[in-house]
Amino acid sequence: MQYQLSHFDFFPGQRVFRVDFDATTFQPDDLLWLPHHQRLSSAVKKRQAEHLAGRIAAAEALRFHGVADYVPGIGLHREPCWPPGFSGSISHSGNIALATVMADDPLLRVGVGIDYEEIIAPNVALDIYNGIIENAEKEPIAASPFPFNYALTLVFSAKESLFKALFRHVGRYFDFSAASISKIDDQQLILVLNHSLGPYKKGCEFKVIWKGNATQLITLIRLG
Repeated sequence: MQYQLSHFDFFPGQRVFRVDFDATTFQPDDLLWLPHHQRLSSAVKKRQAEHLAGRIAAAEALRFHGVADYVPGIGLHREPCWPPGFSGSISHSGNIALATVMADDPLLRVGVGIDYEEIIAPNVALDIYNGIIENAEKEPIAASPFPFNYALTLVFSAKESLFKALFRHVGRYFDFSAASISKIDDQQLILVLNHSLGPYKKGCEFKVIWKGNATQLITLIRLG
């Protein structure tokens, strides 16, 4: 599969690796690079290409942290399996995959979640918003400086990042109703838990940093 690898610092100390890939060039033998390739043998070609691109980005993120030749496997809940001492996150959409990693700290509850999204079209946003936000979240979205569809994409992405960051500590699936947006501005969002999740109590707040342009955006949550 043809791809291009690059990286950028989301903020100081949090490097993100990006893979721009062409899924049309994907060949079945490309999967053999993955130690767990057999688990993807029945997936459609698009899914195989996305997964491969995400693991390429993840392997490079780990290499940056001194862990060479490690490809995260697939956990019981389909989550990436990171090596001991590290946590990370992977996201992919369209022909772009992202991954970022951070080292664990025995004194802190560490985690990271990243999500990349293309901006939801205005007509689609009006059709699907009930599955992403509760009624009470309409107020901070309306108060934000962004069109509804852009703000909704931000919230969707932020909640995806929250799930990825918290999952290793919560240990189970939770949906978008677990947290609500309380603030959106041009640099960050604040998510508040609506009920307890594992060690995190109801009312806990999480800061989501984001970057974006007219067509796409990235959100990131770093714990610890």
